[in-house]
Amino acid sequence: MTRFFLPSIWLLATLSLAWIPARAQQPAAPANIEELKNILHTEMEKQHVAGMMLTLVKRDTVLLAAGLGMADYEKKRAVTENVLFRGSSITKLFVAAAVLNLVKQGKLRLDSRLKDIAPNIRFQNKWEEVSPVTIDKLLEHSTGFSDKSPFEEYNFSSRQYTGLEALAVFEKYMSSKWRPGERHAYSGVNYAVLDYVIERVSGKTTNDYVKEEVFAKLGMAHTNLNLTDDDAGLYSRGYIWDGRGFSLVRHQPAFSSGYSSLNINAADAARGLKMFLNGWEQPYGKFLSREFLEDSETPHTYLSARAGLRNTYAYGNESHELDGTLFRGHRGAIGGFLSAFLYNRQLGVGYAFALNTHNEEFYRFADRLISQYLLGNAPKPVPAEVYPLHQKVVDRHAGYYRYANPSQLYSGFFERLTNTIHVRQVGQFLDVSIIGRGQMRWQATDREGRFYKHMNAIHPHIVFLNDGAGNPAISDGTMYFEKISVWQAWIPIILFIVSAVLMISAIGFGVVNAIVLILKKAGRGQWVVRLMPGLAALSVLLSLYSLSQLFEHMKEALPMDGLHTAWTIGNYGFALFMMFTCIQLGLKWKYLRSWPLKIYLCCASGAGVYFIWLLASNHWFF
Repeated sequence: MTRFFLPSIWLLATLSLAWIPARAQQPAAPANIEELKNILHTEMEKQHVAGMMLTLVKRDTVLLAAGLGMADYEKKRAVTENVLFRGSSITKLFVAAAVLNLVKQGKLRLDSRLKDIAPNIRFQNKWEEVSPVTIDKLLEHSTGFSDKSPFEEYNFSSRQYTGLEALAVFEKYMSSKWRPGERHAYSGVNYAVLDYVIERVSGKTTNDYVKEEVFAKLGMAHTNLNLTDDDAGLYSRGYIWDGRGFSLVRHQPAFSSGYSSLNINAADAARGLKMFLNGWEQPYGKFLSREFLEDSETPHTYLSARAGLRNTYAYGNESHELDGTLFRGHRGAIGGFLSAFLYNRQLGVGYAFALNTHNEEFYRFADRLISQYLLGNAPKPVPAEVYPLHQKVVDRHAGYYRYANPSQLYSGFFERLTNTIHVRQVGQFLDVSIIGRGQMRWQATDREGRFYKHMNAIHPHIVFLNDGAGNPAISDGTMYFEKISVWQAWIPIILFIVSAVLMISAIGFGVVNAIVLILKKAGRGQWVVRLMPGLAALSVLLSLYSLSQLFEHMKEALPMDGLHTAWTIGNYGFALFMMFTCIQLGLKWKYLRSWPLKIYLCCASGAGVYFIWLLASNHWFF
């Protein structure tokens, strides 16, 4: 959940949970549906999960559409196939389908420029003339916009925002950090923009348009994008387990219907999955066409997609590998709920489930158990063929790379810093070191030396690229790495570590000096110059502590105002204390008789100034 000492917690808001290890012992694949349900129910009780919605389908059969456990733990209301669960980011799968429907209706084009469709939306893109923000780039998160932070995850006010008002909340995130169409970076803000585009083009609210033009045609009669529940007993309540019992998580709405407002039940999920498995066509209806569905499953706009890497994010539709088998669909997480809606059209199987208790360990356990059951009789996937390395390509691409498409506005610099890799050839493998974090090996999966996979992976998921300027780059899934020199790789890491050590040491230095100065009854000037660096370090620790609590607040849908206030106080306190340190160091320089003391204070002040620059350039102060 945290990486080193700055938390990248809000990356989990989008919930790509496939990487989370299941600590619970994984049983053998169930022999039948009843055994599957029994295993899940037993594990739910063991891991304290209140309720679960579950759907399994084949192309022509609904194997299961039911519920386990309690939808309302206090009232002992059981989960049934008709109880609605929050689906969070699975919303994007259906909002993207609505956009494609507008394209079919001739009301929109995928290459339509946002500034032409909605000129009243304020966004920044310095490449707009040559690489504009377009509808298809919004769908595939290749605009370069940052993701919203947890501070804007929930709308805690009592009023519902219009689409344009919601975009005003997210305006600071709507600035392209790189040329649109070059890299993917997941951002709910893109779908908040699409929410407004749907309203503007269709003349209806997004909720109404998607309900009438998507859900109704997919046979999903009760699914909706309502921002709040209607208290009619149709909705599951959300929970967390606090160690003693289930604690209720309030149904807090998002600011916009477009990115995380889905409410879905098992019966509707079954009909929806069958539609996806049958090319968006069933006896009870037809939606768009198989060609539109295939288009929605195919990445288009960013460099790795154009190079031919297909197992990534398309039009609201992402790829997930489970035991070597590729599924498409989407996952979701929101206060009290975790969810999945996944299918494989080649094998003709799909499943959806949702938990009303935020428990990642059980989520991973259930995800694997369900997929194992569905894939029980399916042929085992064959690993991609491995080829000798292409020496010319390896020579060009070997070297250091830094992660270059972080989605976060505030913590993106730390994501970049902690994801620096070194690629070098070792025999017929590429040895890839993640600096400070481990190693892996890549194997070539084509003769041209462009596509690779991890040694134990089944499918190629890495591609060697050239960026718009012809410089080497690498994509691993949707992660984009730009080539840098050895100095560019190591100097920022060393500078950050040394500065962090100096700032932390300033706390101990301040405590020791406070004791000494009290005993000596030293003057006020000595107090300021010796204690201010420690106070600055304590201030930034307050900011970091506030960030470390954000994920828990997101899981429980708790108000963020207190954390935001603490974060702001910490940020500005750090800047002010460091400013006073530098000023006092200049004023008191000639009175400081110890050169080791002078050198230490200069180094600590330099570290503080470096951090102020780093945080200011990543929007921590505005």
